[in-house]
Amino acid sequence: MKKVLILCLVLVGTTLYAQPPGHKENGPREERREKMSEFTPQQRAELKTKKMTLALDLNPTQQTAIQKLNLEIETDRQARKENSKDKKALTTAEKFEKASQRLDAEIAVKKQLKAILTEAQFEKFEKSHARKQNRRKANMGRKSD
Repeated sequence: MKKVLILCLVLVGTTLYAQPPGHKENGPREERREKMSEFTPQQRAELKTKKMTLALDLNPTQQTAIQKLNLEIETDRQARKENSKDKKALTTAEKFEKASQRLDAEIAVKKQLKAILTEAQFEKFEKSHARKQNRRKANMGRKSD
């Protein structure tokens, strides 16, 4: 009986020790996001291009075109971030306008990507992009719990 009690105490103690206070479920992801925000738009564009090169096996001309596109996207993202207001302070018309502009930009980027990539590369990109969006949606659902 004493052995069982001691074993239970040891198990509980190690479990509590293994998860320190302030343990966050998404800790590494948040740290990665903070590190990426410290980079300049040029650095983020370069990293994104290199990841796409590895994933899609881009040739050098595609790499330079994608690099320019990613730089455009990142500088625009930086400008929007600096000029953004508090979401709660926006009117519904302003929210609609922002969402419409964002979607228009996404459509333009998709058209440019379709022109740069081959059909097989574009399909692969679409699949990976859809997976990432599904993960984001799933994570958003967990955060509200």
